[in-house]
Amino acid sequence: MQPAFATLPLELFLYVLDELVGTRDSRQPIAYAPSETVSKTLRALTLVSRNIYLVASQYLYAHCLYLDNCTNYARFRRTLGLGLGRHPEALRYGEAGRNDRLFYEANVPGHIASMFISPLKMATCEKTPMVRLPQIIDLGLTIGATLKRLALDLQPVYTPRSEVIMARPHTAANNIFLHMPRLEELVCSYDVPDYFPHPPPNLKRLAMPFQDLTDTYLDFCFSISTLETLFFLRPQELSARHIDKLFARYRGHHLDVVLVDVNANHVTPELTRDWDDADAVIIWEVDVPKSYYGDEDDVVLCDGWIWSHGVQGTLWTQEKRKMRERKAIEESLMALYGVMLLD
Repeated sequence: MQPAFATLPLELFLYVLDELVGTRDSRQPIAYAPSETVSKTLRALTLVSRNIYLVASQYLYAHCLYLDNCTNYARFRRTLGLGLGRHPEALRYGEAGRNDRLFYEANVPGHIASMFISPLKMATCEKTPMVRLPQIIDLGLTIGATLKRLALDLQPVYTPRSEVIMARPHTAANNIFLHMPRLEELVCSYDVPDYFPHPPPNLKRLAMPFQDLTDTYLDFCFSISTLETLFFLRPQELSARHIDKLFARYRGHHLDVVLVDVNANHVTPELTRDWDDADAVIIWEVDVPKSYYGDEDDVVLCDGWIWSHGVQGTLWTQEKRKMRERKAIEESLMALYGVMLLD
């Protein structure tokens, strides 16, 4: 196998790897899971030879950082050289670690551009403690400079108040997003602004399954003048006042606000302003498919839909429709009422 690779021109080998990590519909997942063929193939290629490792490892770390449990999160931190202390995944004295010469010759850290983080406590990592907030911060500060796409779920992270106070995530030095100047795409849990209130400075696409338009969320979302697309859950009591807030807060050139909900819940609030061609903000609606039996909780269903499509790379191209103007709805109702009178 190795001699065959040795005779393959580098340009052709790179083309093969590009085809491997690409998709037919141009969709690009934030990260491929370890169980997927792409991850397994790239991992196998890194073991072929020193020369193949230098190329394959770059693709592996660029496309397959899928940290969905406590164990692989700890091992990735260990690979980057971040201290684990007395931890089940820490290397024992004398145990072989990474090959520093190969690791840095391949410039692995420089190719980390996309990552999924949701370190759940699973049966497969019973002996591994939960990930703590300081371990999120040190990883974010270490790799933040090269990240372009990130899915970050802080729900499984251990965050007691005493530890949050000690970690001081609100400060500029520890706010991981302020150290991510290249980040353009972020899918994150609704609690992220509670710990990191200042967003990435050059973000373009944001999806966060919050449902209340409080100042915490509005400050986080609308302090980014570069933001172009925003997905969140449609508030249950959405009103014209909420929509006015969205228009008033935005300071950029154009923003698509996409409200996520099941079809039956979408409706234009009364007294909503009329749309104008010069509006910088456009309100869209996207329908989440619901079971025939309708037994799912709408919020849980929509939250999972955002996460699933966000990580798969299919969220931003979902089919959506512009929220109807209130006057158009009233005109339709009047026309319908007139037809009923004639009948």
